[in-house]
Amino acid sequence: MKKIKLTTLLIAVIALNFSCQTTSPERSIGFTNWSDDGETYKWHLGTEKAVDLVVELDKVWSAQDYTTMRTFFADTAKFYHRNGKFFDNTNDFINFISEGASATEWKFSSAYSVDLDPSRGGEHVQAGFELSTKSGDSIIKSEVHEQYYVIDNKIVQWRQFSLPMN
Repeated sequence: MKKIKLTTLLIAVIALNFSCQTTSPERSIGFTNWSDDGETYKWHLGTEKAVDLVVELDKVWSAQDYTTMRTFFADTAKFYHRNGKFFDNTNDFINFISEGASATEWKFSSAYSVDLDPSRGGEHVQAGFELSTKSGDSIIKSEVHEQYYVIDNKIVQWRQFSLPMN
């Protein structure tokens, strides 16, 4: 009788344990067809690791450490600048941004990461900045949005968009 009670109690505890565990699907939102295969996917939350990569890049970039900056990008990285310029290699991009470095200041204001398929890897980090660019005697202020596509802790694509501030 004691073994039956113990077995029943053990089964009840195990059943209770399994019934309290939830296996809800990962939360997804919105949609996009910005994917390698052209299919439409839902967005998922990304990881802090991808955001941290962009934060660290910003520190190196603001210190104008262009040698270290190169290590953040994949060999095949693509760059789309807000003025319409396109670069298909890191060297040309870094040469371009280093030319106007002393005339530009920015404040990093936000970053988050979203992912199309957490099981495949690759995250889209979105970052916001307030930019001030010196042009002659005047200062041009703008809101800047950057998109970083990160795979295996390397940036493979960088896009920048801006909107003038009044």
